[in-house]
Amino acid sequence: MKKNILKRAAALVLALCVVFTFTACGGSDAEPSSYIITNASVYTGEGETAEAVVVKDGVIEYVGDAEGAAEYDDGDIETIDANGGSVLPGMVDGHMHPASSAVQIYFEIALQDVFSVEDYAAAVKEFVEEHPDNEVYAGSGFMRSMFDSVGPRKETLDEVCPDKPVILQSGDGHSYWVNSKALEMAGITKDTEDPAGGIIVRDPETGEPTGYLKEAAMNLVEDIKPEYTVEQYKEAIAWVQEKFNAAGVTTIYDGMIPITEENYWTAYEEMAEAGELTLKVRGAWHLAPEMGTEEELLALVDQAIKQSEGFTTDYFQVIGFKFFADQVLEEETAYLDEPYTSGNNGMKTWDDDLMETLFTKIDAAGYQIHVHVIGDAAVTYTLDALEKTKATNGTNNRDTFVHCQFIKDEDKKRMADLNVSAMIAPYWAVMDDYYWDLYVPSIGKERADNQYPEESLVKAGVNVGVHSDFFVSEPDWGWLLYSAVTRTLPQKVFDLWYEGMDLTRTTKPSSNYEDYTIGVLPSADERMTLDQIIKAATYGGAYSMNLEDEIGTIEVGKKADLVIMDMDITTSDIEDVSNVQIKKSFSDGRLVFDADAKTEEE
Repeated sequence: MKKNILKRAAALVLALCVVFTFTACGGSDAEPSSYIITNASVYTGEGETAEAVVVKDGVIEYVGDAEGAAEYDDGDIETIDANGGSVLPGMVDGHMHPASSAVQIYFEIALQDVFSVEDYAAAVKEFVEEHPDNEVYAGSGFMRSMFDSVGPRKETLDEVCPDKPVILQSGDGHSYWVNSKALEMAGITKDTEDPAGGIIVRDPETGEPTGYLKEAAMNLVEDIKPEYTVEQYKEAIAWVQEKFNAAGVTTIYDGMIPITEENYWTAYEEMAEAGELTLKVRGAWHLAPEMGTEEELLALVDQAIKQSEGFTTDYFQVIGFKFFADQVLEEETAYLDEPYTSGNNGMKTWDDDLMETLFTKIDAAGYQIHVHVIGDAAVTYTLDALEKTKATNGTNNRDTFVHCQFIKDEDKKRMADLNVSAMIAPYWAVMDDYYWDLYVPSIGKERADNQYPEESLVKAGVNVGVHSDFFVSEPDWGWLLYSAVTRTLPQKVFDLWYEGMDLTRTTKPSSNYEDYTIGVLPSADERMTLDQIIKAATYGGAYSMNLEDEIGTIEVGKKADLVIMDMDITTSDIEDVSNVQIKKSFSDGRLVFDADAKTEEE
């Protein structure tokens, strides 16, 4: 899983952007507008286009040619000239961590645009100096690829903050980098055993903890981290949804809602009931083996279902349960059929019988199973449990696999047969420094060249959606379309990540690049067509959330979740498409982002 390009500068102006009523953008507490969008390339779905759209009271009333749309002009309805740009359904991001990421970026140390160990230390030092009264310093966004095989060290953080705990989460979300004070407060010493499902990384010579905690070992310092109030969550969510609306995102899936952290989901619910959400939010409750015994986990399922029944607005509902079947390739904790070059097969998170028991209870109650799968072995054992669950219950709740880095061909067919959607991240299906620094050394070039299936999932009949895993990556229409079609980084991302480095970027596929060429990730056969990726980013996500009758295509009777772009992406060169800009975004017909109004304000 990859790195984020969220600019820290945005985090420094958050207080200027938070407006709960959204009146400047005609927000979600305003009445839906009626308007005609004309002079457009309207992508209705499945490759079909039209010239114009008419929206009345938030619902699409007409899709067709400009002449037909003109008949709706009664002299009072607003006409919007798209200037030949594409009009698409709003992006549906099928898995992210919006609320948790928002509070981290909003209130904590942001390392998402920092690309060296020295700069990490400088950013921490700056934050500590600016917030001398904090009792603990938390942050997020460091990249594993910036460190040697052992990983980050506590001594780096001790130099800038020796007397208070520092806890930094990696950009992939699967590890913490902490200082000596945090280890001391958590009681972690040389003699502390690794917790089940976690690793306390130790110095290879002394055996002392290095300050690098992987997976479930993160829980050892969890009680030290800051807690946030309902109002703080609301403030951060308000900021992040403004960012997403500006990116052309109108529906999201929160893939890890904590069952017992009431402030977290209360913020969503209160905002939804008050008309303060401009994003449709669906989500999944998080379950993990370390949360308790089988009896305790089943009780948590009951508690979560009862809580879900209280969420009744169109803007916030919890419809699933999130499981980790394994972890991540970067830490060699993804669960693989064939071993890593180090000899292990990674981490299998769940016991088969316990997974099946929980799946069966959740599925029978009508909730989705939403599963993090990276390795091919993780996919296989999760499908085994799902097959038994479906045989018992006879249900079809549109379960979802997220990330999907390695999947055997026979398991793609099983996914299609079980109607399991695949949430993919074309942002990551590229040849970058992770490929050279982490993937090739840990699994060999052949397997590194056969990761992130995309087009083959479509061919297998799997419903495919997209996700950013925010904050791991940030939703971006141009980047998404470009990397899905080319399997390489767009120039704008290359320039941001590798500024000042002597690296080569190429868009020409090759099976024998020189080391550190930022090129096209094999297999070239996995490149998607533009139609396929647009469908995945709209209809595919809507289908996975049981929303395809309301959103995901531009059809008469559906809700007007729309974006207007500054170019016709169906006729433009793909290099230009990578830089496409969102001009306007609409949610249920309400204008929630207007680039022209933003320009005037600035």
